[in-house]
Amino acid sequence: RQVAEGVAVAETLATDQALLNADWKSFHARAKRTTANRPGWIVVTRPDGQQMVNTLVPWGASLPRTPPPDYMVRARDEGRTVVSDLRMGALAKRYVVTVGAPVDIKGEPFVVAYVVEASSFTSVFRQQRAPDRWVATILDNQRKVIARSVRNERWMGATASPDMARNLARASEGISKSVSLEKVKTHVAYTRSPRTGWTLVVAIPRDEMARSGVSVALGTAAVFPLLLLLGIGLALFFANRINREVADLVEDAATIGEGRPLGPGRGDGLAEIAAVREALVAASHELEAREARQAVMINELNHRVKNNLATVQSLARQTFAKLDAEQVRIFTERLVAFSAAHDLLTRTGWTEADLTDVVAICVRVHGDRIDAEGPSVALSPHVAVSLSMVLHELATNSAKYGGLSAPEGRVALRWSLDEAARQLRLTWTETGGPTVSEPATFGFGARLIENLTQRELKGRSRFDFRPEGLAFEAWLPLAAMQRWKNDF
Repeated sequence: RQVAEGVAVAETLATDQALLNADWKSFHARAKRTTANRPGWIVVTRPDGQQMVNTLVPWGASLPRTPPPDYMVRARDEGRTVVSDLRMGALAKRYVVTVGAPVDIKGEPFVVAYVVEASSFTSVFRQQRAPDRWVATILDNQRKVIARSVRNERWMGATASPDMARNLARASEGISKSVSLEKVKTHVAYTRSPRTGWTLVVAIPRDEMARSGVSVALGTAAVFPLLLLLGIGLALFFANRINREVADLVEDAATIGEGRPLGPGRGDGLAEIAAVREALVAASHELEAREARQAVMINELNHRVKNNLATVQSLARQTFAKLDAEQVRIFTERLVAFSAAHDLLTRTGWTEADLTDVVAICVRVHGDRIDAEGPSVALSPHVAVSLSMVLHELATNSAKYGGLSAPEGRVALRWSLDEAARQLRLTWTETGGPTVSEPATFGFGARLIENLTQRELKGRSRFDFRPEGLAFEAWLPLAAMQRWKNDF
């Protein structure tokens, strides 16, 4: 439960807007409030090991820069929350355990860590009220002592005894004989956590067990099966309850990542988990309010852009009224195509646009004479606008000079996506039009297409002026777009 609380705190703070904006001072204050009633503190670390925030000290204090520890490297490389083994805190100068969650801040991988002193785990032993001579120990994956019920300060950070090391090498749980760190002969029972890899060891002196009388042994033998069944039943009951509530927190975090609000909780769970969920609910409502404000701003911005485009169109007609009307018409059609791409992106909240929809608005004027086929591809707003202009110019030039200028002319538009390279391949092939020959110089439309594909979309393109019709190919790199996810 203590580890799960640390995971929930780290992952919740990793979604904080002040952190994502690199507003370190505001995040320090928020993190300080979050950990006010908890035993740990928050640390945000840069990839090179420089601490940016540490709530253990006041804001503005000098923070250390140390080589990134193993847990931080694994959290960044694997993209998931990682629980560290026992380590020495760079600023606290005490043994600590850290829960690190990766977060991307302005394109750079950082780690948000919830840090607790290793001595805080001794509360587990006090709650269990084990006999005085029994020794309970928590070992990390390196078999280092995280906490101990007896003489904790003396043995914290020490390596498990050789006998115990051999027991752990044979099996992840069991009961056997051993010798304690104080050189006392003991019987030990141990088990390893599948979540953290830590091992809980309970050692009982052999002489204490030998002193137990035969009557006590017989009584215990009679009662033991019932107690064992009861203990297993209670352990499974509480373990399942805790696991369910932690799983609910993971689902809540995923819900926020998908942009959906959280409803109110039942209020009958563990207090620690309920407090974290209240923070998640508040965060989801704040995000919902921000999305609503953003939608209003996007609609207002789109309205103003369309007004500006209409103004530009009117100015062009008035300014060039005495010039070639055809040029004014071409310019106006380009503005209309640009406006149509903006409308499509506004409907999706300026997050992404599907290539199928972009193609549909660009070729709808020519009906079924353009045969378009290809998979669904999510395009970023910048790529969607630039690609719509490319397709508009191809269709316009074809209608004026190429395949679409003849009654029987047709165009085959095909595209495919290389998932591994995140590269889009697009082909435009004309047939049934007048005989084509390569021009001595490219016109404005062809130059615009080359400029958009090479400079704006960072790709490459090729015109092939075949006698039977123009063939155009373009290869465009696409940035990966996916929502935040957590596999913990």
